[in-house]
This record gives sequence, structure tokens and C-alpha cells, in this order.
Amino acid sequence: MTTRPRGARLVRAASAALMACLALGGCVVPARDDGAFRANAEAALGSAVSEARTGALVLQARLDGHATNAYADTVITESESAIGPIEDSFGNVDPPEPGQDQLRTDVMELLGDTADAFAAARLAVRRDDEAQMRATATELTEVADRMDDAKEGLR
Repeated sequence: MTTRPRGARLVRAASAALMACLALGGCVVPARDDGAFRANAEAALGSAVSEARTGALVLQARLDGHATNAYADTVITESESAIGPIEDSFGNVDPPEPGQDQLRTDVMELLGDTADAFAAARLAVRRDDEAQMRATATELTEVADRMDDAKEGLR
């Protein structure tokens, strides 16, 4: 049995990882068909709904005195950070046909609204601004409801 030097294995592993990143990162690919694109939209909306509802719940818990500011900040920041990859993942898939362009626009708008609401929520929590926390909890709930409605329309 021959063994390769550890350095050679690391270089090969790093090269493979780099090639995978180059192949997968930043690529825009078309959806295979209408059903695949709709399923991708539904998954993106479902993930964002979960984040938005979590954000609204933690803001309400903070307002009710059931969560510390540090905890609320952590949850809001992590949920806000999760929205970007959801936007990127869905945004990097091209609609298979022109009839799906509006669906893409609608989903991207909803995801953007969610990101904006999280940015406002993060500021409100860090400033300990109760009125703004209340407003962004409502905003996150409303955008989650809109995304649920859009998701239902895809079924």
C-alpha cells in the first residue's frame, strides 16, 4: 500500500473544492420545466415563511418580556442572514419559459420584502425600540401571510 504525502492530498482536495465552487457558485441555470420552477418557488417561499414567522414570534416574545434583547438580536440576525441564500438560490434559476417571468418577479419581490423587514427588525431590536419592534413584527407576519398565499396559489 502506497500513501501519498499529506500535502499532495490537501492540494488535490483544495483543487477539487475550488472546481466545485467555480462550477456551482454564481451559475444561473434554467429550470428543467414549469413544474420544477414552480416547486423551486414553493420551496423558497416556504423557507422564507418559516424565517419570517420565527422573526415575528421572537419580536413578540421580546415585547412581552419573555426574551432578552440579546436573544432577540441573535434570532433576528440569523433569520435575516438566512434570507439572502434563499433569494440567491431562487434568483439563480431561470424560468423555463416567458410565462414564468412574472412568478419569478413576484417571488423575488416577496423575498426582498422579507429581507427589508428583517433589516428594520434588527435595527429595532438593537435600539430596543418597542414601537418599531411591534411594527416590524406586524410587517413580518403580513409578508409571511402574503408568501403563504402565493405558495398556495402554486399548488
